[in-house]
Amino acid sequence: MTVKRVLLVDDEPDAVEFLQDLLEDNGFEVCTADTAEMGLRQVREQRPDLICLDVLMPEESGISLYQKIRTNPDLGQIPVLIISGLSLSRELSQIHYLELPDGTRLPEPDGVVDKPVEIGLFMKMVEQVLG
Repeated sequence: MTVKRVLLVDDEPDAVEFLQDLLEDNGFEVCTADTAEMGLRQVREQRPDLICLDVLMPEESGISLYQKIRTNPDLGQIPVLIISGLSLSRELSQIHYLELPDGTRLPEPDGVVDKPVEIGLFMKMVEQVLG
């Protein structure tokens, strides 16, 4: 059985360490990035099986990175879990990140996880997305 690779893109070192330990303890290979720019580079170089993407990051947001991934024909099929401290019922829904300025509608992320991350729910989502 092939080991699945997960890319964690988050600027919070504690969150990255927590999720990296959790995923590695469950048999996943993990690569990390602490900026959207580094995340895009890692997506291109590592071709992860899953991307776990924080929304709020300095400089470039996770939303911008999500849009770049989804509009790239070579990367757009990689599953993405959005991890956010935003209240998903309110703030995230008001961002309108699935609609681009030209009217293009992007697919929904493969899952959305609230921070602080609930271990059981997170691992269930990862397993579901990766099959």
